[in-house]
Amino acid sequence: MRIEVIGDNESSNVEARTYAEYRVFATIARHIRSVGGVRVVLRRDDRDATGDAVVCAVTVTLKPSGSVRTRAREHHAYAAIDRAAERIGDLMRRRVARVSS
Repeated sequence: MRIEVIGDNESSNVEARTYAEYRVFATIARHIRSVGGVRVVLRRDDRDATGDAVVCAVTVTLKPSGSVRTRAREHHAYAAIDRAAERIGDLMRRRVARVSS
């Protein structure tokens, strides 16, 4: 499984991108047989008046086909990463349960 983390310099630093890779991997590791790849994108929210909000978008490509996606917007990169990881974990659990039954 490959996890690609992309972030602009304004929304994330090396530590935030590393944390995103860790959090998402830890969340979806139990579903590794169903995962083809993962893409995490961290960016500033252009609609936020303060300029502090960060959006974390996660896309998981599934085997043999399909994908699940989510995104979270928070005032700190780590909070956005945590929320997106929780959401993608919930989506993966539901998707795998549905395919298994």
